[in-house]
Amino acid sequence: MKDPELDILIDELESRTDLTVADLDGVARGLAFLLPDATGTDDNLAVRMGNTDAVIHIADQAFPDWTVHIHGRANDKDGHWRCTLREADARDNDAIIGSGRSPVLSQAILAATMRLAMLQN
Repeated sequence: MKDPELDILIDELESRTDLTVADLDGVARGLAFLLPDATGTDDNLAVRMGNTDAVIHIADQAFPDWTVHIHGRANDKDGHWRCTLREADARDNDAIIGSGRSPVLSQAILAATMRLAMLQN
């Protein structure tokens, strides 16, 4: 996968609320490309990606000991979620930070995880 393809996946995560399992399969393949150790050989990864707990687990596997900040406001229809992954919580001079935003919490976390993985590669 090339960076433009990954950018498109991140854009979909951040802008759409109605991702199907087929859409999330593309995200799962992108994550497997960027973070093979964190995703393993889970054939049902795309199905589990709608679950926030599963997505947090992926971020934890990919970036152990990193700080996850989640900010959001739940609305009637769509939430407004932001997620940042930082190497340390105590200082403001991280070399790289993963950030994502989406109406869906799990997708904000996925976007932040993918963006951080792209910056590290």
